[in-house]
Amino acid sequence: MHRSIHVIIGAISGLFFASKFYLIPLCLIMGSVGGYVPDFDLGFGHRKSLHNLFSVLVGTIGLYLLLNLFPLSLLHDDVWSLTLSFTAGWLLHIFCDSLTKRGVFVFWPFSNRAYGLRIFRSDSLASTATGFIIAFILLLAWLICSGALELLIKYL
Repeated sequence: MHRSIHVIIGAISGLFFASKFYLIPLCLIMGSVGGYVPDFDLGFGHRKSLHNLFSVLVGTIGLYLLLNLFPLSLLHDDVWSLTLSFTAGWLLHIFCDSLTKRGVFVFWPFSNRAYGLRIFRSDSLASTATGFIIAFILLLAWLICSGALELLIKYL
């Protein structure tokens, strides 16, 4: 799956954690970054070093501590929203890559076995289409859950 699709899916996943209106742009950004981070391992052990639950746990704890270390007065109470947006983007990246032929090493460094549904190649049209379908479903789910869809329909 292309990195841009991971970023889009990550951004949309971040919306689910925007508990206040002003958090929407920040959660979009944090979800986007979370959706991009796993591909930082492209040069070393791709799909191993950052495509596993252990790295997600370490990254989540690290980000939470970092955001608490340097609290912004406006966002101090919203550290969990930002951290969870980031984590959701990262986890969805791993899930989407598990759909590819190569799979992901979800339990690395404790297991050297790749897991996944292995439906298509990462660079295929099917992969891109699936990514957009996942993004659309997530966006629709957020619009329904947040009540934004009802407001949109009301004003149309």
